[in-house]
Amino acid sequence: MKKFDCICLMVVMLIAVSCTNDDADNLTQDVIIGTWKPIKEAVFADDGTPEVFDKTPCEQTSRFIFETNGNFTYTEFEDEEGGGCVPDESFILDGTWVKLGTGRYEFSFTYFNSSTQLGESDSQIPDKVVFSNANSTMRIIELVDEGEKYIELVRVNQ
Repeated sequence: MKKFDCICLMVVMLIAVSCTNDDADNLTQDVIIGTWKPIKEAVFADDGTPEVFDKTPCEQTSRFIFETNGNFTYTEFEDEEGGGCVPDESFILDGTWVKLGTGRYEFSFTYFNSSTQLGESDSQIPDKVVFSNANSTMRIIELVDEGEKYIELVRVNQ
């Protein structure tokens, strides 16, 4: 009987530990977590036609970093006149992210313009966040009257 009680106790402990680890993994392994670079952006012209712009090699060095603790940062790079690629120090973005459900996230952030010394806070909930290509591509979509306006990013391996 003692052997049976011991086995039952071990099974219960194993189940409890398994559930705890799964729950923790689910919280910290959201598909958005990681480093992403922008590759293209789509907007609409005044006549409603879509315009897709590929990011330049310099602009593709910009980075969104989404952390497991719910924070994110964005560092933007821009092409310099005459060549070169530099960080856009006039635009600094830090914020938090929260998953609201499948394909739904809220991004709250503060951006600071070092040129004007002004900061502003905002919060946005895009209409959709879609992951594709084995979760290596992310598209943040805003639905507008003309169609979808989006930015497309790819995961950067570190």
